Amino acid sequence: MKKIVLAFLLLTGGLALHAQTYQPVTSKNKTYLETVKGLSYTYKNGIVTLKNNGKYNLGTVSIIASSKTDANLFGIALFEDGLEKGHTQQASVYFTTGKDNHEVALTAIDQKSLVLSFDKAVRAVN
Repeated sequence: MKKIVLAFLLLTGGLALHAQTYQPVTSKNKTYLETVKGLSYTYKNGIVTLKNNGKYNLGTVSIIASSKTDANLFGIALFEDGLEKGHTQQASVYFTTGKDNHEVALTAIDQKSLVLSFDKAVRAVN
């Protein structure tokens, strides 16, 4: 039984190395840190799912994506309609390259090398 559990953990760890990277918030702004506290997001197949478990209703949130393997790739998911406390919302990620600014098809992207991070989070005006 121990061997099965160990094999499962090693397999899971190996798969985790090939998944997207979620970059932590690096801002020192206390208001911004309080705004994003409780927010979480996941990425899968071109869709970002944003969950608001924070203290504030949100007005606008944007999450950006870059690639570890393609320096020209840029992606953004915009949540412009607001997100109330306790709710979840999904948005598509639109990918472009710095060369021609045309949208890049999801099939042309190495999704395992993506690095995702918060770009902007604004509280809603009540």
